[in-house]
Amino acid sequence: MAYSSPFGNKLIVPIVEMDKDSEHYAYVPAFDLRVGESGEIIRWFDKDHSGIVAKAAIVEVKDNLAKIAFEPFEGLEQKAFPTPTLLPQKNDEVIFRAFNDRAFLIAPSQDIYEKIKDAYPDVTWMHPDLFAAYLMDVGHTAPVKSDFRKVCTQYATGIVYIVNLNEGQALDCQTFSVVKKDYITGRAPIEDRMLPFFSRIGNNNQEWFEYFINDVKTQDYYLYFDSLLKGEIKDEDATFFGRINRYFSNTIKNIF
Repeated sequence: MAYSSPFGNKLIVPIVEMDKDSEHYAYVPAFDLRVGESGEIIRWFDKDHSGIVAKAAIVEVKDNLAKIAFEPFEGLEQKAFPTPTLLPQKNDEVIFRAFNDRAFLIAPSQDIYEKIKDAYPDVTWMHPDLFAAYLMDVGHTAPVKSDFRKVCTQYATGIVYIVNLNEGQALDCQTFSVVKKDYITGRAPIEDRMLPFFSRIGNNNQEWFEYFINDVKTQDYYLYFDSLLKGEIKDEDATFFGRINRYFSNTIKNIF
């Protein structure tokens, strides 16, 4: 273990068995792993060379074994090179929590942002400006789960910590499974809440994040992220035309 993180220490385990009924599942020793944790499957070609074969997530823990599902890893995809077609196999290594000491912190105000940072001094917090810049680059008006997955892969980050209502939730950045909860935040006053989250963009420049068609959820930080975590906001809602489509769909439903 190269570090100690309040969100879980790095763990490397071997694939001990492939699933007999499906080529998309395998089994590893469970240790303290929990359903929803994600990782990477590594193939060692010799003692000096290895590569990422696939990304994995735990779907079941039973009888000291963790069942993992996996799919091809695209985090290092390069259009100039062919995509590897290797499949996981027995004895490949699976690395969990490799980047759980690095996290994005999503908070409604600077005061709460600083409070969380001070509570977890051993965590390397990626500044929310990086995430805000990413959203602007891809043209998304608000963050959705796929945005977190992509930016976490881009910055080698394992955790997204979201301040939600009266609690803080440290989530696996790929599966959004809860890794840890705490209740140290308090509620930000309405006048201090930023949209879509605190960053150094500043209140005067938040117009970029406003929506052409608004609803109650998008007018308040807490309502938006509570809806996001409940699965009520879909990936397509991040784009302008995605929101336009939802608006007209809801209008049709209301008419009929």
